[in-house]
Amino acid sequence: MTNLLMLVALVFAKIGLFTLGGGLAVIALVQQETLARAWLTHNEFLDILAVAQVTPGAMGVNAATFTGWRTAVNAGGSWQWALAVSLAATLSVMFASVVGVAVAGGWFERNREKPWVKAIFAVLRPVVAGAIFAVGANLVLAVFGAEGENGAKCIYDIARLRIAAKPLLLCASTFILTVTRRFSPLWGLLAGAVAGLAGL
Repeated sequence: MTNLLMLVALVFAKIGLFTLGGGLAVIALVQQETLARAWLTHNEFLDILAVAQVTPGAMGVNAATFTGWRTAVNAGGSWQWALAVSLAATLSVMFASVVGVAVAGGWFERNREKPWVKAIFAVLRPVVAGAIFAVGANLVLAVFGAEGENGAKCIYDIARLRIAAKPLLLCASTFILTVTRRFSPLWGLLAGAVAGLAGL
């Protein structure tokens, strides 16, 4: 379990170091790293993403916290180890950002208008947008297109897409009611949670 704790800390330190663009961009790397290492199943990742979204705080940090916990539990660790791994993931993903702001924040504010700094960010913006789009597209496929283990797993697997009618209907109904009436999307989330717990 000690090796797992160290590996989780290193992976999330790497995620924190190489992520630009905020919480949704972090999610792209969390998804890639955790699924590739079989730390989480696809459904567990979706559950963590949902909880991270509705929990107060930064989405990327929340995702790291819950991922660390679930990874330790899946590996057979006690709740104490799960807490330790969760804390390691949380601190590791924040480390690069905290150090970067502390060390380079003032420098960036002084140099942000320089042409070469603007040029770097002009290149980074579409890269971050692409990473966020990939996460969104994969999540849409997972929610609306997956049927057990037979559905499309990613945007590269679109040929296997099988539309799941019930989630699509719930999403469309919530969207239409939210746009046309004073309907809170929270009711749609609650309906989705109830439907999921009921196995619908």
